[in-house]
Amino acid sequence: MNWICTISGALALAMVASTTPAQATAISDCPAPPEAVEVALPSGLPPALRDAMGNIALPGEPFDETDVYVKGHPHRRYIFVWNIGTRWIVATEQGGKVLRAAIFTYEQGKDDKTATLIESRITFPSSVCAAATKLVEKRNRSRETKYQH
Repeated sequence: MNWICTISGALALAMVASTTPAQATAISDCPAPPEAVEVALPSGLPPALRDAMGNIALPGEPFDETDVYVKGHPHRRYIFVWNIGTRWIVATEQGGKVLRAAIFTYEQGKDDKTATLIESRITFPSSVCAAATKLVEKRNRSRETKYQH
């Protein structure tokens, strides 16, 4: 019985290890919608946004992908960052019992010294592009409504 559990565990780890790089490649190929600009990481991030987000690994760098956190290691990794004026859409991979994608929407202050979290969503890594694009569309709809009145 112990032998079966050991083999099953090894196979599960091998499956996770073999699918993670392909998944990361597919995620990073997410094109920014026409209204948004894809930001170079980390050089394109304003200091206020970097401070608000905390310690996040860059694409391709290691991070704590599981629910075992190591002190000093990043617990998230950037997938992409889009900018629309003062709005920032930040997509990350986030470790845990299940690897997931977290998308954060920040509004940069007029003084460029603050970045305020205004929305966050958790999704599957395979649907992060669609979810982030919906946030851009939501922002554009609210802006159109604002200017119509």
